[in-house]
Formats: sequence, structure tokens, C-alpha cells
Amino acid sequence: MHFMGWNLLMRRSPTPEYPLLALLLERPMHGYELHRVFSQDLGHIWHLSQSQLYASLARLEARGWVQGVETPTERGLLRRVFALTPRGRAEAEAWLQTPSRCSVQIIRLELPTRLYLLQQLAPQAIPNFLARQRAEIMRGLERLRAQCQTISPNQIYNRMACTLRIHQVEALLTWFDHTFSMSGGSS
Repeated sequence: MHFMGWNLLMRRSPTPEYPLLALLLERPMHGYELHRVFSQDLGHIWHLSQSQLYASLARLEARGWVQGVETPTERGLLRRVFALTPRGRAEAEAWLQTPSRCSVQIIRLELPTRLYLLQQLAPQAIPNFLARQRAEIMRGLERLRAQCQTISPNQIYNRMACTLRIHQVEALLTWFDHTFSMSGGSS
């Protein structure tokens, strides 16, 4: 399955847009509720102000992935409730099941987020997801090792940067194996 939006965002740094989409898989929510859930349950992973949340929702709406509908509150005030469109649902589901690329920064943000959401939406999918994530880390480590072999010994600083990345990914793999062997495969 190939989704145009997912392909575009995979090349950039992680944004909270896909986690917001995935939160809406549970049910439609208004912005304040999304912010509360996001801050309470993922606030040590992502730092998202209300203005950033609303800007993200506006981008998602512009892409046609969410639709905001004005609904009256108990006090008669209007509140905008956001729901996934069919295209947004497909994007959220694809993101949720796709392992993060091999980057310490990206995995630090996306792995706990995905596990939290999978625990809420499809806990039975966690073991398979973790196996695919580990395989992606291993592929990334092998690519880095091969890349390092192509760097000339006289390119000291390029080799230094490459070996640092290798050590970071090796540490990530050690953490991953320790964490998920201790927990029996779930968070």
C-alpha cells in the first residue's frame, strides 16, 4: 500500500500530525480534547502547544485528511469537532503500522507514540509491529556500516560522524532488545 502523504512526510523530521490522525481513529474529538489527551498521554514525548495543534489540524484539513464540523456545546457555544475522512483514516492506519526509519531521533518520538496508540486500538498487532521495527533498525545499522566502509580513511570527520551514528543505532538496538524482551513484547 502506498499513500502519497505518508511518502512525503517520511522524508522530513517527525511531526505530530500522524499521531493526531491516529488519535482520531478512536473517535472524533474537538481541539481542546485532542490537546488534553495528547499532552496527558504523550506529553513527555511530544511538546505540542494548543496553537501548534490547531495549525496541525488546519494542515490536515487542507490535505483532506480530517474534517472539522461546528457542533453546539451544552452552553450553546459552537465547538469544532474533528473526524477522519476516509483518506485520513487510510493515512493514519498506514502510519500506525509502518515502522519508523532507522534514526534515533525519529524512533525516540514515534516508537512510544505508535505503541501507545496500538495499545489503545489494536494491542494484538504489537508483537508483529515490534518485530518489523527491529528488522528496520537492523537494516539501517547494516546500511550505516556499509556506508562507513565507503568513506576514505583520510576523511576523518566524515568517518567520525558515521561511526557516531553507528554507535547510536547500536545503543538503540541494545535498548530495544532489553526493553522488549523484559516486557514480553509490549510497552
